[in-house]
Amino acid sequence: MSTQESSGPARVVPNWESCIDCGACEVACQRTWNLPPESDRIKVVAMAHGTEDETNKPMQCYNCSEAPCVEVCPTEALFFRDDGTVRVSGDMCIGCHYCGVGCPFGAPQYPDAEVPEAAESEPVGARGNGLMDKCTTCEPRQEHDLEPACASECPTDALLYGTPDELSEKLAEDGVSTPFNDEAARIVFGDDADAVMGEGP
Repeated sequence: MSTQESSGPARVVPNWESCIDCGACEVACQRTWNLPPESDRIKVVAMAHGTEDETNKPMQCYNCSEAPCVEVCPTEALFFRDDGTVRVSGDMCIGCHYCGVGCPFGAPQYPDAEVPEAAESEPVGARGNGLMDKCTTCEPRQEHDLEPACASECPTDALLYGTPDELSEKLAEDGVSTPFNDEAARIVFGDDADAVMGEGP
C-alpha cells in the first residue's frame, strides 16, 4: 500500500484474528535492522494471561496521533515528524522511562546493548545503552516503497500497514476489527478514529 494517499501517517496495526503466534514479525524486525536479541521493537505478548482465553499477539509502536509518550517526555526527546510519525532523539533521551509509563501499549523499549543502525541515522532510533528505542515503521524501507519488514513477512497478514484511509478500507474488505477500544483508537488515530473503526460517514 502507498504511504502517500492520506493525510494521516502510515502505521502497522494488528489483525489479531489472523495472528498465529509464529513470531515471524519479531524475527523479521531483528534480522532487517540487525538488532540485539533483547530488542523488542515488536513483540508477541501474552494476553489474558492465566485464563482460558490466554493468547499471544504482536504489539509495537502505533505512532499515535495523540501520543502520550510525547506529552510526558521531560526532555522533548520524543517528537512528531512532519509526516505525523513519532521519533526519539538518542541525543536527548535520558532513559527516565516516563514514556514507558505513559504509553498504553508498552511500545517503548530500553535495550542495554547498542542499537547498531541508530548511530548512523539518528532519527531512526535511540542508541541503546538503556535509552529509549521503539519501532520506526521501517522508515528506510518506506523510502524504497517497501512495507515494514514485520508486515511484509507475516505469513497470515496479521499485521496491516497503511494510512488511516487504507486501513479503514482493508479492515472493511476483510471484515475484521482492530484490537482497539474507543479510547485506544482515539489515542492512535486521533480525528481519523471513527473512520478507521468503521463509525465514520
